[in-house]
Amino acid sequence: MFNGDRSSKYPNAADMVSDGIPFINAGDLENGTVNLMTCNRISREKYNDLGGAKLQRGDIVYCLRGTLGKNAFIGNFDEGTVASSLVALRPKNIDGKYLYFILNSDIEYRQRIVRDEGAAQPNLSAKSVSEYIIPVPSRAEQQHISAYFSTLDHLITLHQRKYIRIKNALNYMEIETITTRRR
Repeated sequence: MFNGDRSSKYPNAADMVSDGIPFINAGDLENGTVNLMTCNRISREKYNDLGGAKLQRGDIVYCLRGTLGKNAFIGNFDEGTVASSLVALRPKNIDGKYLYFILNSDIEYRQRIVRDEGAAQPNLSAKSVSEYIIPVPSRAEQQHISAYFSTLDHLITLHQRKYIRIKNALNYMEIETITTRRR
């Protein structure tokens, strides 16, 4: 588990560059991935200067403040770092995708709500997250479970796209009908 840097070296607006290493905040986590189009970027020098999380493919980014538990599996880039509101989880002795799916289940939710330490704003410590109890079947079973949920997620995405296309087509037909009636 690696926290975002909280030192005096923490990136500010002047440290952001147009083409650099992803500096991810909670707003960049969308549908279980990091939106690389919206995230800020920092220079290689700034990245090397930071002492916090150094992301790699297969890590999971998890939100500790604000939208607790919001997370993303890092599968679409090889290096980056996170804002102080996030923690990077590097799966060890557990399948990363399996852990990602557990972190998006009631297993995680029930543990998160009892560990919320915030008053005005929801807040978790990395230590609290490290105390989550995660069921860990055999590696083969973890991979079967994550493959099943990956397939299910893919099917849901396809059906959502189909629904949107049908809805747009129906809206278009309704507009055409109204236009035709006015003529």
